[in-house]
Amino acid sequence: MMKQLNFKCVLIAILSVLPTLGIAAPYYGANFSYALVTKEPPSLHGYQFMLTYDPDCFHWRQFTLYFDGGFSHFWVNNTPYYTTLNIYSIAPVIRNTFRKRGPITPYLELSIGLAYLNHTHLDDRNLGIHFAFQDRIGIGLLLGAKQQFSIGLHAVHYSNAHLSSNNSGITVPVMLDVGYRFD
Repeated sequence: MMKQLNFKCVLIAILSVLPTLGIAAPYYGANFSYALVTKEPPSLHGYQFMLTYDPDCFHWRQFTLYFDGGFSHFWVNNTPYYTTLNIYSIAPVIRNTFRKRGPITPYLELSIGLAYLNHTHLDDRNLGIHFAFQDRIGIGLLLGAKQQFSIGLHAVHYSNAHLSSNNSGITVPVMLDVGYRFD
């Protein structure tokens, strides 16, 4: 319990320092994702809530580097033990936007970040340690005159990259993502 509380304090501190990294006017946003298709374990359900920070100083041509941090909650309902998992993560995200088509701009993005898992087991899977990497790739659309709305699909995978002898990992190949960027 104390380790989980300490990690939350560190995550909040990191997220509060991120706004000082940019020189130009930054954008803040929020994204909600829901698991549509799961793979490992197959009976997995879940969602993510991410806060984003997008400083203008990290924009170059069609590429953008922004940061996200947030909370994911996954659960299985086919077993009486190890049924839930909370994940706290922070990651840089590289987004490649394509040519704007009216109020719609398609994009492709990828990310590798750090994550903390509150349990080391989920269902019959031994995740090894509390530390993990979050790998994500996605496609989507930025919508609106100011591109303040987003909708997309992404895949996410959590594993400890064999830093532990156990590394079952969690894979969600399709998550629906909706987001809003504040001005």
